[in-house]
Amino acid sequence: MKRWTSVITLLMILVLAFSCQKLSDNTVAKVGKLTITKDDFKFTLQRRFPGKALAKIDSAQRKSILNYMINKYLQANAALDLKLDTMSVYRSDLENYKARLVGNKYFERVIVDKMIPEKELRDTFEKQKEEVKAQHILIQYKGARNSRAKRSKEEALKLAEKLAKKAREGKVSFAYLAEKYSDDPSAKANKGDLGWFTWGRMVGPFQEAAFKMKKGEISDPVETMYGYHIIKLIDRRKNPFFNEANYETQKEDIKRNLYYAKQDTGRMLWEEQTKMLKQKYHAKVNNDNIQKVVALAKEKQKNGLNNPKHYTQDEKNIVLAQWDGGQLTVNDLFVIYGGRRFPALQRRITKTSNMQRIVDQILLGKLIQQEAEKMGIMDEFDVKTNLKDFKIQKLATMALEHEVKQKIKPTDEEVKKYYEAHQKEFVKPAEIEIWEIYVKDKKKADKVLRLAKRGYDFGKLAQKYSEDRYYQKKKGYVG
Repeated sequence: MKRWTSVITLLMILVLAFSCQKLSDNTVAKVGKLTITKDDFKFTLQRRFPGKALAKIDSAQRKSILNYMINKYLQANAALDLKLDTMSVYRSDLENYKARLVGNKYFERVIVDKMIPEKELRDTFEKQKEEVKAQHILIQYKGARNSRAKRSKEEALKLAEKLAKKAREGKVSFAYLAEKYSDDPSAKANKGDLGWFTWGRMVGPFQEAAFKMKKGEISDPVETMYGYHIIKLIDRRKNPFFNEANYETQKEDIKRNLYYAKQDTGRMLWEEQTKMLKQKYHAKVNNDNIQKVVALAKEKQKNGLNNPKHYTQDEKNIVLAQWDGGQLTVNDLFVIYGGRRFPALQRRITKTSNMQRIVDQILLGKLIQQEAEKMGIMDEFDVKTNLKDFKIQKLATMALEHEVKQKIKPTDEEVKKYYEAHQKEFVKPAEIEIWEIYVKDKKKADKVLRLAKRGYDFGKLAQKYSEDRYYQKKKGYVG
């Protein structure tokens, strides 16, 4: 504990000393070996205050965030002094995070951005000046997305046409028809009422039809990936929440919604893209060596040798895949599956099909990173700052674990004495963990609630529906 304190004290002196040094225009603070840049500070402010203009974050809030960052950077410095960045758990977590981060950004650049150009984003944003209120009846068929219906597509269309005719005749209400016939699970409760929605909230064919309709009009059957919809337009109005100044903050949400409506096309384009990458870099998986490693792992596990240290250097150097500019060895596999991930590799390394899948997945990740480097993706603001932030947070956590938690090991007698002297500290109400999904529209909130009650993954629902970008990125987790 004393060493930890001395390390922090020394680093504090170094931080305070920066006021006497001339810092570059891009530097906010010098913390030991590390530097907090303007981009780092901006990134943390944006993450802490999502959707809020930087100019509106007051000095007290800025100071609080900077103090928080300095504390984390101090801990990260201590981790570097202790060489914790060489540990397998750090290298493994960093490799995996980097692969996900770069992979997502590469996918956005080569697939999403080509499918959804800037003009479409801007046009979609402008269309949000108006919102409509509608009801619908969904008639599904076998093979439609999320469908449990057994009827054929032809039968579904005939039923939808029949219901549209009945709705126009007006002998029974649209709400009655929706409650009785709709395959939308929420129709029993809301009678097909979708509430108010803006452009970009519904799948393409549905919203195109709805926004062209007149008040009170009932549509012919409209086909989407979910089946056939009969739409009734209840009303339309100016969007009370629309603000031209919000384009940049809403841009990513708009892009996500537009892609969701085209994701089937996106998946096909991605398959073509990955094939192109493998051809471009002449990527090749060495199946003979994979089988050799599988046999080797089986033999070692049979003898209780379940650790990377039980492999010779020659065994670690076995090449599993190669491409123009790089190769994947058994040792690379150990790095990626280092620390707490190694048991997962142990379970898979003795089966050829599992190993082939792992090698192919890692190979693709390596090709993406290599291509991303050429495209300049690694220098983009969000990639650069997210990656650096991950390193700082991970090192800070490891330093705390190494220098404090692991070294404070009281005896059972000391624990007992402390408990007896401080019993009141251990009497407290039960704690709970909370996840939340924030939406402005009650109808939308009701829909999300129904999906959650039906067992849909809450984290994925939060990522899709939450309008709070900070908690959306955390999958709704509050704490």
